[in-house]
Amino acid sequence: MRKAARTKALYAGSFDPITRGHLDIIGKALKTFDAVHVAIGTNVRKVRTFSVEESQRLIVASVVEQWPQAQAASGGALFDGALGVGEYTNQSLIAYARQIGASHIVRGLREASDFGEEFRLHGVAERIDPSIPMVHFICEAQFLHVSSSMAKELDAMGEGIGWLVMPSVEKAFAARRG
Repeated sequence: MRKAARTKALYAGSFDPITRGHLDIIGKALKTFDAVHVAIGTNVRKVRTFSVEESQRLIVASVVEQWPQAQAASGGALFDGALGVGEYTNQSLIAYARQIGASHIVRGLREASDFGEEFRLHGVAERIDPSIPMVHFICEAQFLHVSSSMAKELDAMGEGIGWLVMPSVEKAFAARRG
């Protein structure tokens, strides 16, 4: 029983939009694993505000706003290839993790109410493929009330959302309002 020689974490979610809380989890994952792949999964129960392509662009922009050193001088990979962004559809989280060669799956926890759903997901994932452990990070206290849904709701009511999201996401909301 040993750690994988090179670790790669999959952090999946709807990221509609990416929030400062998501960035907190990405930062923790980058400090823990050799590589991190952030993937937008399609949730049939949710209607997207931003397209998958726009969400991918907002993830990259938000990462660079949070960590300017993330953008390689060549303009390509984030953190010299340690951070990638993608999407997965019509397959399970575990199947996608296998496809990209992930050694771990990262999940974020904000509050106790998240635990029940994460506990169920953990149990299912472990039954499907116990070789890919799920790791949970608890976000910093300042992000406990941050969610994509909250950003959408507050923006719809004309409230400021800068404390929830990065400037590129604020601009994307403003552009949608036209």
